[in-house]
Amino acid sequence: MKLSLFAVAMSSVFCVNAADLGVPADYQKFQDILKISKLQMSDPAGKSGNKEEYADGGKFEGVVFDHFYIDKATEAMVFKMAGYKNRSEIRVNENFRVDDANTFHLLSAEFEAINPKASVKDSDKKNDEMTYLQVHNKGTYFDGKPGSHGEGYIPHPLLRVVYDANRSGKKDWYWAVIKNNAVNCGSKSGNKETEACKKAYVRLPIGPIATGGETDKFDIYVGGEQLVINHNGKTVVNHDITYWKDMISYFKAGVYNQFKNGESEAHFHKLTYSVEKQPVIH
Repeated sequence: MKLSLFAVAMSSVFCVNAADLGVPADYQKFQDILKISKLQMSDPAGKSGNKEEYADGGKFEGVVFDHFYIDKATEAMVFKMAGYKNRSEIRVNENFRVDDANTFHLLSAEFEAINPKASVKDSDKKNDEMTYLQVHNKGTYFDGKPGSHGEGYIPHPLLRVVYDANRSGKKDWYWAVIKNNAVNCGSKSGNKETEACKKAYVRLPIGPIATGGETDKFDIYVGGEQLVINHNGKTVVNHDITYWKDMISYFKAGVYNQFKNGESEAHFHKLTYSVEKQPVIH
């Protein structure tokens, strides 16, 4: 099985075994989204939050790692990662605005979260969640560089779909963590103590995670100054994002860890990107 130069170069770190792991780009159902994406992945043995990029320009041919591969038995695309603030995610290179009333960018995903409760059990209480899907931003203008940050960039996603072990009496649930304004509340921004940053997020409950080998289905629509999330065929979020109209956004999918002393894992059976004229509201 052919490996990319990146995979060969990193095989001593990620223990690639090409005989056991399927190459994602070899599976037709994932080819469309991989062609317009790249892989962002941490070294689990490296510094917290480290990140490297692979398959730039959608060149995923032969790219396979221990932390990004196809489970040959189920043909699911597997993302795995250990380490606090580490990730294994694909970043969709299509950047978009959210203010066109007739254009809704849709990320559809069907995945199984693999025992996230066990992943976070040895972490401290304030760090017991992980992210599977994101809408992030790259600033306020198009510069033709999918991986760069432009003017107006803020270090906060518009949306994170997260697993939380225990929040507000709900155990093992998905939540939508939504940035509720476009204010930079980063540690170096000088805004952290402002009223806007104190009220910068809303957390909306989505539903309990599927168990027993079942999958969860998500459709995330962003457009028309709306954020709509459908979970298992039911609309669970319909949020006004007029405040986000100047931001250039993009989707991410995989695993991103907000917990310590464990490893995340998710098996994606479907992952597609499309542009629609309107969201489906259930």
